[in-house]
Amino acid sequence: MTVTPPARSPRRRVPRNTLNPDRILDAAVALLDRDGPEAFTMRALAQELGVGTMAVYSHFKGKEELNDAVNERLLGEIEIPPDAGAPREQLIELCVGVYRLFSEHPAALQLLASRPLRGDEALSVIDRMLCLLRGAGLEPAAAAAGQVALMQYTVGSAMWAVRRKRAECDAEVNLREKIRERLAELPPERYPSLTGLAPELSAAQDSGRTQYEVGLAALLDGLLNGSAHPRT
Repeated sequence: MTVTPPARSPRRRVPRNTLNPDRILDAAVALLDRDGPEAFTMRALAQELGVGTMAVYSHFKGKEELNDAVNERLLGEIEIPPDAGAPREQLIELCVGVYRLFSEHPAALQLLASRPLRGDEALSVIDRMLCLLRGAGLEPAAAAAGQVALMQYTVGSAMWAVRRKRAECDAEVNLREKIRERLAELPPERYPSLTGLAPELSAAQDSGRTQYEVGLAALLDGLLNGSAHPRT
């Protein structure tokens, strides 16, 4: 049986002279979060706002300029921790902020991957990470490698969380229960660790941000205690 999705109600047109860059960016973020970058066009954004397409162009020259402005808006949500306390704790706070942004706004990942870093917001995050790693005693090469490792882990963890959440929403059955059933079906003689640790593994996969912070703490311990160095 084919189910026809309900048609979207027509957007109410906004009063004249009320459109401004902030309203456009709010709508752009909402559109990206809902429909993804593939569906993000100036025309779709104008429909979201209830205005003509040229009204959007009166504030942004084109999609590239708008994408850059959205990047800045989203990255501006990351709070730079105050310069007080231990570098390790400040790094945790900063990385968790990046993780929260990307897990709550998954489209931001694709936008950042497709656009070079132009604004101050992204550069401020990177600079602060490097500053904190250097302040923790890392040599320049180790600090640079550490910053890249922290971002790779944070971005990868956010992508994992987003994809898992989407899979749970799209699955016809409960995804978590399906994984548990699959683990329970595995032969113990062939997969002794998987079957022996199935409950613990399921709990770790279900814990989301808590699991991210477990890995973050372990990564920082390795970086700051000198057990992780770039190979020469």
